[in-house]
Formats: sequence, structure tokens, C-alpha cells
Amino acid sequence: MQQSRPNRPIDYLKNSMNKVILIKVKRNRLFRGNLGGFDDHLNLYLEGTSQIFEYQDEEGNIREEHEDLGNIVVRGDNVIFVNLANQDNE
Repeated sequence: MQQSRPNRPIDYLKNSMNKVILIKVKRNRLFRGNLGGFDDHLNLYLEGTSQIFEYQDEEGNIREEHEDLGNIVVRGDNVIFVNLANQDNE
């Protein structure tokens, strides 16, 4: 009987190549971009990246604003989580 081992973060990144991902980094910053590449240190190369800012408007609703950043590199030791982005929000 073969046991399946849990996926490692690098396996998850391999399966997310050329897909839109959402990443949260230290200092509560959130980015959405297309994963163009990564290295053994989990540094991420994102294409067409935007930083997402969430805020509460006067009525108490949570709103989002986006700042387009283009292509960026995110240092792996700053990453808190990585997830596939919701394609419907693009």
C-alpha cells in the first residue's frame, strides 16, 4: 500500500505556474498576479501584478482598490500564504 505524502509548497507552486495566484506577504500586503516562475527559495516572479487594498467605506461596506505594479519579484521569506485567485474577480 502506497502512502501519499502531503504536497510541499514547491509542488503547489509547480501546479500554479502560469495561473493567477493571490499571495499575502508580511505587513499585511496582498498581491494578485500571474505566476511566471519561482526558485528553490520560493522567491516568486509575478506578471501583471496588482496590489489589493481593502478598506471600509462610509456605509461600513468592505471595498477593494487595486494598484497595478506590472512584473514583480516577491522574496520567498516574506510570503505568508499563496492561493489560486478567484478567476471571476479578474
